Amino acid sequence: MARREEIVASLDLGSSSVKCVVGSKDDNGEIDIIGTGTAPASGLRDGLVTHRGEVVAAIRAAVEEAEMMAGCDIFDVFASISGRHIESFNSDGMVRIGNGQVTPEDVTAVIDVAQAVRIPPDKEVLHVIPHEYVIDGERSVPRALGMPGVRLEVRAHVVIGAASSVAALESLCKDAGLRVEDVILSSLAQAEALLTPQARELGVVLVDVGGGTTDVAVFQGGTIVHSAVIPVGGEHITGDVHDCLHTPRAEAERLKQAHGCALQSLVEDHEEVDVPGAGGRKPRVIKRKLLCEIIEARVDEIFKMVQADLEEAGFVDGLPGGVVLTGGTANMAGMSELAEQVLSMPAVQGQPHGVEGLVDVVRNPRYATGTGLVLCGAHERSRDWFGQRGRRPAPRGWSRALRWLPFVGR
Repeated sequence: MARREEIVASLDLGSSSVKCVVGSKDDNGEIDIIGTGTAPASGLRDGLVTHRGEVVAAIRAAVEEAEMMAGCDIFDVFASISGRHIESFNSDGMVRIGNGQVTPEDVTAVIDVAQAVRIPPDKEVLHVIPHEYVIDGERSVPRALGMPGVRLEVRAHVVIGAASSVAALESLCKDAGLRVEDVILSSLAQAEALLTPQARELGVVLVDVGGGTTDVAVFQGGTIVHSAVIPVGGEHITGDVHDCLHTPRAEAERLKQAHGCALQSLVEDHEEVDVPGAGGRKPRVIKRKLLCEIIEARVDEIFKMVQADLEEAGFVDGLPGGVVLTGGTANMAGMSELAEQVLSMPAVQGQPHGVEGLVDVVRNPRYATGTGLVLCGAHERSRDWFGQRGRRPAPRGWSRALRWLPFVGR
């Protein structure tokens, strides 16, 4: 009998580029990365759509490149979401068990109670993620289905986001010929790719330094227990280089990527870089340490904001599993070292696990969201996170194509 495969794809709409990752899942559950596509994120600025047509064209270009490499067509879209509009909090729910044994209806009912909190009218619930279920006030279990008892409680992490952001995402996808089936928090997707079950059980913080924001997610006891969005990211580093060195923004980005280091003490005193001029100024040569001093000041600020968020959330003594860094800025030299200094925890750059195929390509932190979304789609993880769209019946047949697309806002 021929082996059947399910195609799972992701599309990461970032501040600087659109990245598509395509994977295949066989009957044995093995997942191979079989295609990638990238296109410049034209029509975007600071996470906002400035030219709709250019954004749609960029999406199509990235998708077509990935489809050509993977040899498949993608039609449906599962959406990852991030940005400053994301909020989260912990909540509890309790219901009476109907027939002495927990049924799917009981689980749905207790999740509904947990999310029945007052939220702004312009927001919607994206996920209700159970930490644990408690039956009759005594037995704490990760999964309650089928357990005997009278009273069911849940302790959960609730994620909400702007309804307008979800609507905008769906509209962009529609214009690109794609259909949205679900929306998933980007940190959850990244965790699927970068965090081992052991790390999530022990306690670890995932820090995604994106373009416009830095996303923080704490995992403990096997699940997410805290998440936050810090409104500073890699684009602010580029802006600092642009302002301090009086060079065009495009050149500032190039200098950051080609010569940047988040810890100036790692740079030799004799190293120099060429800085193009702007506004009639002549090009000049500066010490690389000066460039890295500018960068270090902003990265240090970002990590101190992460530290303040963790302390406010009650993680004063850090996490046993340390820090896992991801996002495009995580590629920069010195990021792990500076994170360790500021956060007083071991810090490493995240590496994907659980996939085969084009692993060398997706090892770059820029692909963490896309790779994680492929894993989420293959494992049907949204069913465990009770998203608004995730409760709908799954499409029939193994041959369905899944596509994940994060909203503009990182």
